[in-house]
Amino acid sequence: MSEKVYPPLVMPDGVGRHPVTVWSNGIALDADVYRPTTIEPDAALPAVVLGHGWGGSKLTAERYAALFASAGMITLTFTQSSWFGSGSPLQLVGEAPGLEDGNEALTRVRFIRDLVDPSAWIANLRAALDYIEGEPNVDPARIGLWGTSFGGGFAVHLAANDDRVKALVAQVPAIAPLRGPIAELARKRAIDTARGDADAIPQGVDLWPNMAGTPYLATMAHYDALSQVDRLTIPTLIIDAGDEEMFPIADNGARAAEIIKNTPDGVVDYQVIPGITHYGIYFEGYEPGSRAALDWWGRYL
Repeated sequence: MSEKVYPPLVMPDGVGRHPVTVWSNGIALDADVYRPTTIEPDAALPAVVLGHGWGGSKLTAERYAALFASAGMITLTFTQSSWFGSGSPLQLVGEAPGLEDGNEALTRVRFIRDLVDPSAWIANLRAALDYIEGEPNVDPARIGLWGTSFGGGFAVHLAANDDRVKALVAQVPAIAPLRGPIAELARKRAIDTARGDADAIPQGVDLWPNMAGTPYLATMAHYDALSQVDRLTIPTLIIDAGDEEMFPIADNGARAAEIIKNTPDGVVDYQVIPGITHYGIYFEGYEPGSRAALDWWGRYL
């Protein structure tokens, strides 16, 4: 499968990019680190981890990562597990008899691909934070988190539960939990999976309209980023699309902003870019969205 084609990255002067591997629960995640090409040896710079959405990859955020690096930050983009260049979880599908030797055996496995699993994606985002915390010249007291679309909800969830995140940007974020018939189906999938009446890890079922990959409904049943929003006490910027067609912003970004506004010590800025759809945030909405994020980091990192 191929990722949506976004405008190409034009690398800013003074920024370098190099590929790295982020390890998360034994799975290798394909990642890139962006750094200013000139850094004093003892410099301690702010850093930002960027997370993509459903069907995306590390390239979804490359223009944002390069822009932030051009302003003196160290940034990291990565691809979620089972997508594109990142590794996959394995599912045991058979074991050859009579070949056991201590803790080893000859087995047959299935590579799980293109799975949308909130539990794994949040864990991967946390591993990316671990990685950037150990990157040379990163000031661990100045780490920000940026997430887009479905990844915006994961960024909200992690930022609300990880003290290392000092500022947050979520653009066109899907934050609200499942509701209605899809929520009922997810509960059924969770029950059936636990009881062995459904595949332990789904592949090619419960397909989402106009979206690639397989949603892991058994874990989505328990995923609710909105319930974590009242824990956010760090400066949070939420950017929505004025003509959002994927989900109602009133139940997602706008609702999250209202919760933060009414939370003691909450700091939030809610912006709606008029005249753009969900994917328009990467096209005609890129300039205002990326600049708003850059300004946010300048104020709070």
